Amino acid sequence: MSTGALRLPLSFDPTASAYKDWLHVNVLDHGSGIVGLVNVSLHGDPADPRSRAVGTALLHVPGDGWFGNVEAVGFDEARIDRTSIALEHVAVAVEADRVLASASLPDDDLQLDLSATFAGPTVMADQALPLGDGWIAWSGVSRLRPQGTVRVGSAVLDLVTASAYHDHNWGRWHWGDDFGWEWGCFLPPDPAPAFVLSRVTDRLHVLDDRPLFVAFAGTRRRRFVGAGLKLSWSGLLEAEPRRVPGAVAALHADRSSLRLPAKLTIDAGDGIDCVRVEFEARAVAQLLASDPSQPGCGFIHELVGEFEYASRLEGEEASGTGLGVVEYVD
Repeated sequence: MSTGALRLPLSFDPTASAYKDWLHVNVLDHGSGIVGLVNVSLHGDPADPRSRAVGTALLHVPGDGWFGNVEAVGFDEARIDRTSIALEHVAVAVEADRVLASASLPDDDLQLDLSATFAGPTVMADQALPLGDGWIAWSGVSRLRPQGTVRVGSAVLDLVTASAYHDHNWGRWHWGDDFGWEWGCFLPPDPAPAFVLSRVTDRLHVLDDRPLFVAFAGTRRRRFVGAGLKLSWSGLLEAEPRRVPGAVAALHADRSSLRLPAKLTIDAGDGIDCVRVEFEARAVAQLLASDPSQPGCGFIHELVGEFEYASRLEGEEASGTGLGVVEYVD
């Protein structure tokens, strides 16, 4: 099955109200330092008029801040196909060996057209993971080679030297349940190794379930789990958050002053291979995710910044710097 094949519930599925499906792309331009995301998602029972399709496109430009926004419509207003979700302003489609993404948000100074070809191996969770009272599953592609352009403000960039990442998440959960997650992609310029982190937690980020860290060097893939993987958060991010959707986020004034960590250190090793990643965030966007069928909401914090790494994978040593995105969800 394609990594982008949607998992729409059948008509008799008793868990349909908790249905979620997510197509996600990150773009990281090493020359300009621009880091961002384009994603489209489905929330709730397709037969329920309250359910929503959501499109998000946000890019952070060093020195200029965030560009882009969020749109939300009913399922019947979105164009939903087997491997694509398209809204009026934001769309993502997954094909056999590439991802297409577009965003047209002139009021928010963002225009993006992207075609990104798979250039790294697929990473996939071994099984569905518990998430609150439900579950989540995912698959992704560690590195893509993008083509296309992005206009942010008055600048126009050619993305041919950028890096990209894609994943697809699906499952059954209700926003507002007791869960969180920590996910990150860390990409130096091609052809250096790429790194992906995934961890499900409770809402306070105290308990965690089967953290996974994967290093990709060319076509080689190395997984680290259990005692060989240590994650350490530190510092306090001082950046003012970009909060979306604006009017809805304003209702949650208690979350306007965030206490988010600024640094993440990942140490992974098994006595043969080892990786150390040190990520430092420079900016954050806070996305409010509300459940369409019952009271409850979650907060997705998109931390963007730079990282340093040093690795030894199958006898080959490497070190360098790159751009990263980390999701800190509660």
